[in-house]
Amino acid sequence: MADTEKLIALYTLAGERLLELIRSLEEGSYSRRRKEKLLQQVDEILAELTDGAAISMSELLGEAYKEGIREAAGSMLIQGIPKEQINTVLEPIIHHRAVQAIMDDSFFRILEATDNMSMDAKQRIEEVARAAIERMLTDGVSRRQATKEAVARMTEQGITGVVAKNGARIPADKYMNGVVQYNLRKAHVTGAENTITQNGIDLVYVNFVGITCEYCAKYQGRVYSISGADPRFPKLEIRPPYHAHCVHSISAWIEEYQTAEEVERMIATSNRPFTDNRTEANIRRYNEIQRDKSRKNETRKQWMRYKAVLPNDTPDLRRFASLKARDGQAYKDLQELYRRANVVNREQSLPKNVAAIKIYGQNVIMVKDSMLSAGPTWKQQGLAESHLAKRIKRNHVPSDWTLREYEGKIAELVKEPNSQVYRYHLEGFKQDYYVFGDGRQWITILGQDGMMETAFPLDKPSDYRNYLTLDKGYTYLGTVKEVEDGAK
Repeated sequence: MADTEKLIALYTLAGERLLELIRSLEEGSYSRRRKEKLLQQVDEILAELTDGAAISMSELLGEAYKEGIREAAGSMLIQGIPKEQINTVLEPIIHHRAVQAIMDDSFFRILEATDNMSMDAKQRIEEVARAAIERMLTDGVSRRQATKEAVARMTEQGITGVVAKNGARIPADKYMNGVVQYNLRKAHVTGAENTITQNGIDLVYVNFVGITCEYCAKYQGRVYSISGADPRFPKLEIRPPYHAHCVHSISAWIEEYQTAEEVERMIATSNRPFTDNRTEANIRRYNEIQRDKSRKNETRKQWMRYKAVLPNDTPDLRRFASLKARDGQAYKDLQELYRRANVVNREQSLPKNVAAIKIYGQNVIMVKDSMLSAGPTWKQQGLAESHLAKRIKRNHVPSDWTLREYEGKIAELVKEPNSQVYRYHLEGFKQDYYVFGDGRQWITILGQDGMMETAFPLDKPSDYRNYLTLDKGYTYLGTVKEVEDGAK
């Protein structure tokens, strides 16, 4: 998955995690304390999202800016300027200010989306309780049934990222996809323009794309004067990108390397009226492409959800799209498998949490390495023996197990690359705790200080999954290997 897609995936997965929080209301009672805990979990999920998105966006913008520099230099080289005469070393302050200005706007959009996601998720949590009570009082249905119906209504749509001027509620991942694409293209164009200007060139060409939208059609395929000093060409007042998913850019246009006929043609083309000049055939084709993109995007997001829950049963994206298009028995079987997996294990629908790994990954590695190098360190003398006795009494382990075998099991959970890792934190905790589990039954919990808390098996896989839920304070990070790789 490309870095840009990984950034968008942060929003897709955060939205899924928030919906899982809302779905967790189907089980247990709805108390003030539980509501406050859920609202706190919303804040924690979005804090992780904001940090992870800001870091990724900053890195992507810097690379897009540099790519614009490279492409501008390439366009000058192709037209005939000797390589040694092309200056691609921008003044640091120019580079910094240019990228920072775009990053400031991007970060504002990140915060805007986060605020809207927070408001939407919290309102839905409140609404579940209100709607359930109303249904119980007016129709006499059971609390469980009323809550289940309310949760179903509140999780039908993705978490809102922004409310458009017409009142449409745009999902967070869709909104941020547009924000990311627009600002990366803007960084690319800005890098190109600064390079062109620094090399003493004033004329730039906006590339021509055959199949495009009505807005881009007005501006593409023209030569512009950056300064406006050349009256033969329009001034570059409106720069690409022209919209969120625009593919237009600029390149140097060097008159000295053009034929007289090409110069005359470009003067005429550049001064044509700023109107949509697309053919009817191009318009139809553009609309077809947009419908196809929308369909493929929905399929890609669905595939990501299936892959997270059923990594071994879900085929690659191309095969998945083919199965979906045919809608045959194989696709129906996969849908049923996905439905059952979600019923059994809602938490399993969370893939590795990239943002959380960046924040807590080093702590996990420190706890892991400390435990494996020195062995389990219990908080007080005799506690290990007490825990082992309890495990034997409850038939969790064979009656002849020794302390060495018990602690060997703990070490196995911590060092196994495929073990699942959770961060455990509730209000009032003085430190974080980290859970290492086998994904089926056994878990061990260690404090950030490296001290052993406990280690025990649950009766069955469904108990394991229901124990490690978001509303109880457990945030899934990833497997041991994913945490170690992501924290580097």
